[in-house]
Amino acid sequence: MNLCNAPDSGIMYALYTDRVIYEIYRKEQLPSEDELMKNLLELHLFDTEKEYRYIKMRDCEVETCVTDELIPHDDSYIECIYTTGSKTTPVYGRIEVINYICYDENDLMKIPDYRLKEVKA
Repeated sequence: MNLCNAPDSGIMYALYTDRVIYEIYRKEQLPSEDELMKNLLELHLFDTEKEYRYIKMRDCEVETCVTDELIPHDDSYIECIYTTGSKTTPVYGRIEVINYICYDENDLMKIPDYRLKEVKA
């Protein structure tokens, strides 16, 4: 896990085997890497411009940084998701999911990647 690629601040969406964390974060205030990794399945750290994504699978780990410039695409489709946070850390508002769209030689649409985007009020 290389948190140097994560945005300095934004929203953390972390899926663990025993819990879900959805909260506003600042990079310097994140728990240690060992603490973040304990029972971790997926980690998404994102702001308005970039998403750092770490996914732990059975046989490998996927770590990537996604921005509009890094993903080749022909078009995009944006979904708006309204959020309420959790009982302990309410994060009211919304986020966007930017789906990157590509078309093949038969004009069939594919969505090869996406990114989560913080939406500021």
